[in-house]
Amino acid sequence: MPDNTLTQKNRKKKSGIIFVIVVILGFAFVSKQEAVNTIDCTPEIIKQKPDVIMLGAWWCSYCYQAKIYFQKNKVHYCEYDMENTAEGKRLYKENGGGAVPLLLIGDYQLRGFEPEQIEQAIALLPHNTSPKTEQ
Repeated sequence: MPDNTLTQKNRKKKSGIIFVIVVILGFAFVSKQEAVNTIDCTPEIIKQKPDVIMLGAWWCSYCYQAKIYFQKNKVHYCEYDMENTAEGKRLYKENGGGAVPLLLIGDYQLRGFEPEQIEQAIALLPHNTSPKTEQ
């Protein structure tokens, strides 16, 4: 009988290990994200006057979505990490904080990721307006 009890314990242990492996693989499959580059706000990029300055955080899923959107739509942007850079912390506090991403677009501050609002704010930037012709 002792061998039978030992065999049952080994089966339960193996089942538990298999379960843990399946769960880990499931999480890895579900959380697979598209690669995205973070464009840091360096002095050189700031001199180029990006359309959007994003105050974000590495853990923020909306920041990730915003970066994907900017890159797919060729939006000139850069990002300050609002937790890990002095300038990011300063700008985040200076602009009222609240949520991430905090997007600075011209005279507008947008909190969160809303593509329609981003498009509207970018369209209002001075270099995106074309002179109207009289008819």
